[in-house]
Amino acid sequence: MQEICAEANMSAGALYRYFSSKAEIIGAIAEDKHADSDQAFLKATREGLLIDALSLIARDFFEKFAEGDGALIADIFAEAIRDDAVAAPLLKINQNSLEYCVKAIKAAQARGEADEKLDPSEAANTLFAAIEGIALRRAFLRDTDPDAAVAQFRALAERYLSRR
Repeated sequence: MQEICAEANMSAGALYRYFSSKAEIIGAIAEDKHADSDQAFLKATREGLLIDALSLIARDFFEKFAEGDGALIADIFAEAIRDDAVAAPLLKINQNSLEYCVKAIKAAQARGEADEKLDPSEAANTLFAAIEGIALRRAFLRDTDPDAAVAQFRALAERYLSRR
């Protein structure tokens, strides 16, 4: 909560005038952060290759870590694991993002751009886990260079999605 209040530049008391709970605050932050990412992902999938769209999403996430938000993101993940009220809005946002990604993977499979044997839902979950894992691992190692992280993710995603 201290980090959230510092980011919002207000006291906890003032923050609770706008939100009824910590879970509601975290949900609002997550919705705000994901709305732009989802729109960028949808635009990129309409205009280009799946791997480019995925790399765009990855870059957005990696840049948050480079800007110093990695610890806050890790704390939010941990809090969501412990608290169903915090998890609920995050799971809803995650489900929407996964649905966009599943549709994009199906379209890429139809174009011959991705392995048609991959289950699109499983592939979307795996790719999102890779983005999150790369970000957390690199933050832990104090290496938050977004370009290097995107290159690492892109190489992994290209190999994973490739038609074998």
